[in-house]
Amino acid sequence: MDTGMRLKYHRLKQKISLEEFSSGILSPRELKKIESGVKDPALKELEALCKKLAIPLAPKDNPIGKVLVKNFKNSLLHPQNKAEIMEQYNDIQGHPLLHADEDVELEYCIQQIRYYIITGDLDSAEEKIKEMERFREFMSQEQFYLFHKYNGNYNYILNDYEKALKTYLVAEKIAPNTISASELGDLYYSIGISSTNCRETEKAFKYTEMALKIYQQEFIPKRIVECHLNIAITHQHFGNFKMSMDHYKNALTIGNKLEIDILRFTTEFNLGYSYFLFQNYNQSITHIENSLKYIHPEYTADLLLSYCILIKCQYEVKNFDAAREWLRKGMEIVENKKLNINSPTNHIFKEAYIEFICLVHLLDENYEDFEDYVLNQLIPSLEATDNYFESGYYFGHLGKLYYEQERYKEAAEILNKAKESYKKINTLFGE
Repeated sequence: MDTGMRLKYHRLKQKISLEEFSSGILSPRELKKIESGVKDPALKELEALCKKLAIPLAPKDNPIGKVLVKNFKNSLLHPQNKAEIMEQYNDIQGHPLLHADEDVELEYCIQQIRYYIITGDLDSAEEKIKEMERFREFMSQEQFYLFHKYNGNYNYILNDYEKALKTYLVAEKIAPNTISASELGDLYYSIGISSTNCRETEKAFKYTEMALKIYQQEFIPKRIVECHLNIAITHQHFGNFKMSMDHYKNALTIGNKLEIDILRFTTEFNLGYSYFLFQNYNQSITHIENSLKYIHPEYTADLLLSYCILIKCQYEVKNFDAAREWLRKGMEIVENKKLNINSPTNHIFKEAYIEFICLVHLLDENYEDFEDYVLNQLIPSLEATDNYFESGYYFGHLGKLYYEQERYKEAAEILNKAKESYKKINTLFGE
């Protein structure tokens, strides 16, 4: 920063008005010219202004501070162990050299946004984003790029995928040529997964492929697995089921060599769910059961979703005893955590709970409640997220139930809705 920008930075940081800062030294108009770089201050004025801010006349060289913030930044790029990151943060937090010069301090504060996101402290992340909005004009090109990217990360974790994607694409436009290949790969991957959630399948495929090439060159196995998973999903959306399964299997092969439980769970779960979609129920059961070896009991929504798939698969192969056993395990969670339709706090959690209750009624042959829950709770939830495959699946079962009850007109209407749901899958992805 030049002298004027440096003075303005510290004035804003200390929340001092232009009038208060200039008082007794020079006019607010002259100070504004200095801060905007139109004129340089006289030495006497500079000394008085710096004294008022309690800062040195010129920034000090700060090599140790630069190393500290660089190491912190690198640890956040491909985080694998949250505990280690938190330990590193506790070691450097409050270190005076992180605030000894403006550029290091700005960089550190921007990296704090990502740290809070990774550690799940979203309130602090939001607070830091609002704080740093005040200092956008002082950021270097790379800092401005990272600020946008981390804003994208924040919106993504809030499930605001459209806003996240828009912010990531702005970050791509302003990204400097000096950023590392790994950082660029991370941006491409972020655009890819956001595009998948926004149903922009071609964009999702393009950017995830670009990210995969970088990660293969840099040899970052965790990200290679994640890219294969997202590419598998895009192929699935395109209707390229063989290519989709190839990428799922690549993800599984590489993922099994990594000791990252959540990655193993995600890989096995996605492959298992894919087999369910293809009506290969036995293979689905194998992979979903494998996924449960790697999931922590605190991940209630993921457990209930896994149990729902296993119940549906066992139901389809008419292994009703096995289906009821998974139902029993799910009921233990519901009862122990005292869950009800109003208790889940996010959409995924709530949808998992509603589907599980639907399956409870189906297996208990409590068809009246099954019908009520499917039509009034589950279907609206599934259609809100464009989950037309599951809508079609439950419409189909409800249609069969109506037929068995000799409600032929209703059966025809609901089976037609099942057909329309499956058609919407192709329409949604432009086929």
